[in-house]
Amino acid sequence: MSHVARTRSKKTAGVLGAATGLTAAVLLIASCSASPSHKPGAPATHGTPASHGTPASHGTPGNGAPATNGAPATNGTSTAATQAPGTSAPPTGTSTGQLGSTLPVSDTSGTQLDVTLKKLINPASGANQYSNPAKGSHFVGVKLAIRNTAASTYQNNANNETTITLANGKKLHADYNPIAGCGNFDNGQLKLKSGASSTGCVTFQVPKGQKVIKVGYRNTVFPGQNAEWNVS
Repeated sequence: MSHVARTRSKKTAGVLGAATGLTAAVLLIASCSASPSHKPGAPATHGTPASHGTPASHGTPGNGAPATNGAPATNGTSTAATQAPGTSAPPTGTSTGQLGSTLPVSDTSGTQLDVTLKKLINPASGANQYSNPAKGSHFVGVKLAIRNTAASTYQNNANNETTITLANGKKLHADYNPIAGCGNFDNGQLKLKSGASSTGCVTFQVPKGQKVIKVGYRNTVFPGQNAEWNVS
């Protein structure tokens, strides 16, 4: 081979070597840029996850209390029952009077009555041969006039609502035996339309030697205003 040919061959080899070296350098730089280096044993990071926005606030709590997201909204209205404006509860307690007086009786169900103690029949006789007091006792009749002053019908049993009180403090309830000269309403039953009234007697058995000092009428189911007459 001539000297010129050898010289060309060396130049060509040098150019090829330089090109090869440049290509290797470029590849090395690209590799380093694609994968950031990390310390051995440390977990590789894959970038910061995308943020999906801050959760919406549902009101700023006062005094440092944490906000709650899901508590139902309130309108400031209590669920407790409230009394309608301009209305008032029926009177309670006991109205008192003497024999012959008319007293009001009312309750939370709407009952409104005027009750008059007409007479205390003491002693009273049985209405027939089968109506007799127990040995050592006698009948006492309480004659009442009851008028319904409410707008609705009054329906009850006077035997359940009427009581007497003895001088020893004992309270007695009705005996149900009929007495002569005064009927027991309709076996004690009352059904009065608005404005209607009825008169009848309620019978009691009182031990001999005991004195009746009070008569009472009230509604035994609902609270309200009762009536009581002093008869001693």
